[in-house]
Order: sequence, then structure tokens, then C-alpha cells
Amino acid sequence: MWVDCYEEAPQEWPRKPISALAEIDPPYELEVGREYPFLEMASVQEGFGGISNFDTRVWDRCGLCRFAENDIILGKITPCAENGKAALVKGLPDKYGIGSTEFFVLSALEGVEPEFLFSLVTAGPFHRRLVSRMEGSTGRLRITRDTLKKWLAVPLPDPDEQRRIAAALKLADDAIAKAKAELEATRELKRSLMQTLFVSGMPGRHSEFVETKIGRIPKGWVVKRIGKVLIEAPIAGISPQSRPEPPGTPILNVSCVKGGVCDPSRVTYVDVTDDDIERYRAAVGDFYVLRGNGNRDYVATGGLLRETPPENSIYSDKLIRLLFDPEKVALRFIPYMWQSHEFLTRLQSKAESGSGLWMMSKRDIVREFFAYPPIPEQEEIVTLLDGVENNAMALENKYNALQQVKKSLLHNLLTGKIRIPEGIIHG
Repeated sequence: MWVDCYEEAPQEWPRKPISALAEIDPPYELEVGREYPFLEMASVQEGFGGISNFDTRVWDRCGLCRFAENDIILGKITPCAENGKAALVKGLPDKYGIGSTEFFVLSALEGVEPEFLFSLVTAGPFHRRLVSRMEGSTGRLRITRDTLKKWLAVPLPDPDEQRRIAAALKLADDAIAKAKAELEATRELKRSLMQTLFVSGMPGRHSEFVETKIGRIPKGWVVKRIGKVLIEAPIAGISPQSRPEPPGTPILNVSCVKGGVCDPSRVTYVDVTDDDIERYRAAVGDFYVLRGNGNRDYVATGGLLRETPPENSIYSDKLIRLLFDPEKVALRFIPYMWQSHEFLTRLQSKAESGSGLWMMSKRDIVREFFAYPPIPEQEEIVTLLDGVENNAMALENKYNALQQVKKSLLHNLLTGKIRIPEGIIHG
């Protein structure tokens, strides 16, 4: 028996199974021994984010899927299915393409708009039910062909209304794409500035440079080890068993540290003694470094605790606390310097792997060299990067808001709560 995924949709829209809207895994005739555009799972972005790139591969009648322009590819294995590895094929550089065996291909039938079909199968009411019916062994669950083909029913308005719905959603997608491009450009500007500022100083400021053990720096800057600008020795925290909700003592953990900031809103909770609280108490101005992680790109990253944490907060033993001397380095200078490519790459190169983790020792951290200017120029660098960072945060908020608008619009259009009169999109 069908499950109606969109019960709120108008009754005049007939309910149909996906097999009545699309051919599943169409058997396109391909030329054996010929190269075709190839799509691996990694090239499809999560969250229905589209296709990042095509590779090429020779067709040899293997079990790869086959697709054409305007077909839909849908990841069917865990965790790809749950994570939204699906896309509407656009810009295919050949008549046909081939891809991973772990994709279903949906080719819209006559009277069904591909863009409308893509919206139907990726929207929450359909997609959540689809992945809830996955079958197989743990870690190898898959969406079954039978489930996709006939278990779920979707509404099918007439082709003209399908086109109007697709056109409205495209306007939302275009706005999201523009916001995403602006956000990525601003993030790239920040990365570029950081690569320049911590090597050459403020733009146009310096004309004389000197060679040092870590490379060329502006004349007047100082090179020192991290340990020489601390007011106390670095200390790792404590890690009893934690839980996501109170009661207990709040504890800063690995997930709190991201992008140069330690976010106290992401604390978990533990049971510790009063002595532990006193010894490992977290405070504004602490700088925390990840001393261990399964991903080498994250080990040795750091974040400044800018906001007052919950009362009696402590920090995990996966974090090392550094307290910098404010007479030598400006508090906000350190997080930006720490994110700079030159510094972080040198530091991460000292991480050692063991038992599936990359680990960084306190000794390697305090012995690492870095270059810094006098306090006034440090503050100028911080002000410049703060401006770019604030702009990036505003753009990220805009991008997230547009995503929510699209989600709401998608639901209202597919359930008929919003009906678009003919001609209004173009008007």
C-alpha cells in the first residue's frame, strides 16, 4: 500500500508512485570502449548541493549507472543517502554519462518536469521516508529499488503548474547560489589576507625585510617561541565521562573549538570534584589548542574563549590551555595568527599518529616559532581581519536565512498551500 508523502497537497493533484513519474535506471545504449563523463560519489555534494565535477572513464559494460542531461542521480547507500547525495544532472559534457553503482538514476517521463521531480524526491516528506526504509547489514544499508519504485506516493499537478513551481524554486536557488558565492569570496579574501599579513605585515607598510629561521619577515618584527610569550606553562584539562545535558559541571570539548574561536555554548557535562573545578577552570581570554584528533587537519587548531562560559566551566584533556602575555601579544592577534597557513602547517607537521589519532605534545607547541610585530600593528591587523570576519558572518547568516526560506517555500509549494498563478513568475 502506498504512503502519501504529501497528504496536505490538493486532492485534485493525483497521487502517483515514482515509477509513474520516472524511468528508474534507464538502460541507455553506450559504445563499449569509449570514454564518457564519470561521476563518483565524492563528486556529488551533500545536502542536495549539486555536482562538483565530472571525471572520465571507459564504458566496458560494467555495472555502473548511466544517465543523461536532466536525469536525477540519487545516492542509495548509507551514509550517502541520509546525507543528501543527490543531484539534477546539468552541464553534462556529453550526451550520456556513467557513475557509481551506488546511484539510482531517475529519468522524468513525458508530462513530468525534471526540476519538479527533483524537488519532490529531495524534499523532507519524501526523502525522510525513503531513507527510513533502507535495508541491509549495519554500515551497508541501502535504499531498495522496490521502495523507491512503488512504496511512496507523491502528488502530480499538471505540467504548467509543475513548471511554475520549478521556476519559483529556481529563483530561490539562484538567490542561495549568489549568497554562497559572496560568502566563499569573502572567506577566500580572509585566507588571502592572512597569508599576506602574517608574512609581510600591513599592506604597503614595510619596505625592508629580514631573513629569519622561519623565513622572511618585516624589519622590526620579532621571532620567538610560543613558550616565551606565555605567562604560565600550558596545561591539558580533564576528561571524565561526559553527557550532553545537565546536571553536572560544564566542560569545554573538541567540538567547541572552530575557526579561531572557542564556543562555550557547545559544552557537555561531567561529574568532577571542587578541586578539579578550581584547577581546570575556564575563563575569558583562555586560548585552547586541540592536542588530538583523528583528522590531521584539525589537530593543533586553536580557539580563543571570547565569551564568559557557564559558571564553573572546565576544559577537556583533549584541549591544551595557553595563557598569553598581553604585554607582548594582543589577545585577538593570536587566533588569527594561529589560523595562518604558514604557522599552522609548521605546527601540524610535528603531530604524530598512534592508535588512529594524530597527537600534538605541549612541548612541540611551546617550542614552535612565530613572528609578530609591535602591539600597535598587531591591533591594526586584528581590526582589518575583524572587518572581513564580520562581513563573512553577516553573509553566512544571510545564506542560512535563504536556506530556511527555500525550505519553507518548498513545503508550501509542494503541498499546494501556495499556488502560483500563470505568468506571475515572469511578471
